[in-house]
Amino acid sequence: MQAYFYKRIFILFIICYAAFLYGNNLVSLTDPDEVFYSLTAKEMAAKNEWLTPFIFDHPQFEKPVLTFWLIEIAFKAWGENPFTARFFPALFGTLGVMAVYAIGLIGFKDERKAFFSALVLATSAFFVGMGKTVFTDMIFTVFILYALTLFMLGFTDRRWRGAGFIGFYLFSALATLTKGPLGWLLPQLIVILFLLYQRQINLLRNRWVAGGFLLFLALTLPWYSYMIGHYGQAFIQEFFTNDHWRRLLTAEHKGNDHWFFYPATMLAGFFPWSLFLAAAMVDMYRRLKNTVTSMDHLLLSWILVVFVVFQIAHSKLASYILPLFPALALMTGNYLGNCLSEGYQRKKIQNLIRACFIMLAFIGIVPVSAQHLLRHYISSQSPVYFLSGSLIAVAGIGMTLSLKEHIEPALYVLAMSLCPIFLTAFMIHSDLEGYVSSYEACEYVPQRSSGGMTVLTSKANARGIRYYTGQDVAVVDFGGKPFFSPHPIVTLDSKDKMAALLEHQPVTFGVVRKSVYQSLLKDFSNHFRIILLKNIGYDYVVRINKINT
Repeated sequence: MQAYFYKRIFILFIICYAAFLYGNNLVSLTDPDEVFYSLTAKEMAAKNEWLTPFIFDHPQFEKPVLTFWLIEIAFKAWGENPFTARFFPALFGTLGVMAVYAIGLIGFKDERKAFFSALVLATSAFFVGMGKTVFTDMIFTVFILYALTLFMLGFTDRRWRGAGFIGFYLFSALATLTKGPLGWLLPQLIVILFLLYQRQINLLRNRWVAGGFLLFLALTLPWYSYMIGHYGQAFIQEFFTNDHWRRLLTAEHKGNDHWFFYPATMLAGFFPWSLFLAAAMVDMYRRLKNTVTSMDHLLLSWILVVFVVFQIAHSKLASYILPLFPALALMTGNYLGNCLSEGYQRKKIQNLIRACFIMLAFIGIVPVSAQHLLRHYISSQSPVYFLSGSLIAVAGIGMTLSLKEHIEPALYVLAMSLCPIFLTAFMIHSDLEGYVSSYEACEYVPQRSSGGMTVLTSKANARGIRYYTGQDVAVVDFGGKPFFSPHPIVTLDSKDKMAALLEHQPVTFGVVRKSVYQSLLKDFSNHFRIILLKNIGYDYVVRINKINT
C-alpha cells in the first residue's frame, strides 16, 4: 500500500512538472498583467526595498506585498527572465495539487478519490493556465487551500487540533498578505458555514482558535500598519476604497458583469472534465436530500462562499474564482470514485466518458474549419493540422478504451487531453509572441542606459515598455478611459499634449496601436518625420524626429 501511495505521488509530480513548469520560458512576460507584477518586483529589487511595492518609481498600493517578495527573491537568486518570474506560481500550482490529494485523504478517507481529485485539478485547463502565469491568484488560492486542509485535519483528528487550527490562521494570514482582506474573509466564512452545517459552531471557542487569531494579527498587522503609517490616506484610498470597495460596486470590465460569467468560466475552465463537473454537481444536489458527509458540507460551504462573494461584486474577472477550483476538483474526484466503486454507476461514467471524447473530437475539427481566421497570426498551417489530428486521435483512443469498458485507462487518456494543446502552443509561440508581449517591440527602443527619454505607448503596453527598456512612458489615449487604478505616468489625452511632448524631445520612440499610428501620420507628419520601424503583432514601433525648419 505504501509503495502504491508513493507511485501516485510520483505520477502527480510528473504531471505537475509538465503542466506548470515545462516551457515557462518560451514566451516573454505578457502585457499587461505579468509585467505589472514583474516590474514591481524589479523596481523593489533595484531599490533593495522589501516593504513598499514600487512601479514607475512611485509607491503602488494595488496589491499586498507577498507576491512581490517571492518574485523579488526569484530575480535575486536566478536573474530576471520569464521562467524565474513564473517559478513561484508554478510551484504553488504543484503544492495545490498535493494539498488536494492530502485533504482528499483526510476528508474522503479514500486514496482513489483523493488521487482522482488531484489528477482532475492538475489537468484542468484554467488551473494549469493560471499556474503558468504571474498573478497573485494561484498563490492566494493555494494559501486558502492549505488553510482549509489544516482546519480539516484538526477538525477530524483531535490529536492534530492545535496544529490544524494554528495552521489555518497561519495560511489565512499569508493569503491576506497576498491579496488583501479576502484572505481572511473567505476561509473564515467557509469554516463558519461548515460548522453551522455540522452543528459544531461552539468549536470556535477552542483555545487554539484564539491562539491562531493572535498569530494572524501578529503576521498581518505589521505590514498594513507600516503602509498606513507611512502613506496614510493615499494607501487607504487606493488599497481599501478603490481596489476593494469600488470593485464591489463598479465593473472594471463591464463586458464581464453578467450573472452567467462565473458559471461559464467554471465549466469552460474545467476542460476536459467539464461534463464530469456538471454530473458531480447534480450528484451533490441529489445527495443533499439524504445523508451527507462532513466533507460534503465542507465542499458545499467552500463553493457557496467563494461563488457568492465574487458573484455579488460587479467587477468580475475569471481569475477571481480560482479558489473554487480545488473544491470543484474534490467534488469531481469524489463523484468519480463513487462511480468506479459502485457497479451500477459504471454505465453512467462510461456514457460520460464517451460524451467527453465526442466533444473532444468536435473541438479537434474546429481549428481546421477556422484556419482561414488563423492565417494572420501564424506563419504555418502545420500546427493547425497537428492540433486537429492530435485531438481527434486522443478522442479515438479514449473512445476505443471506453467501448472496451477499460474505464480507468480512458480517464487517464482524458486527463492527457491538454497535451496536444500544449504542444501546439510550443510550435507557435514565436508567432504569438508579438501579440501578447512588448518584448520584441522593445528591441527597437533604446534602453535606459542610452539616456532618459519618454516613450509613447498605448495603455496595454505601458508596463511592458517600462519593464523591458527602463524608460519613462507616456500613454497615448485620445478620448479613452483612465486606468482603473491610477498610475504615476503621463497620459496624452489630447493632440496638443502629444505635440508638446514631441517638441520637447529631439527624437521620440513609440510602441502604439494602429489607430494611434494613423493619427500620427494624419496630424503630425507636417512637422515631424514619422518612421515606421516595425509592425509586430498589434504594435507599431515608430521613431519620430523633428523636421528642422
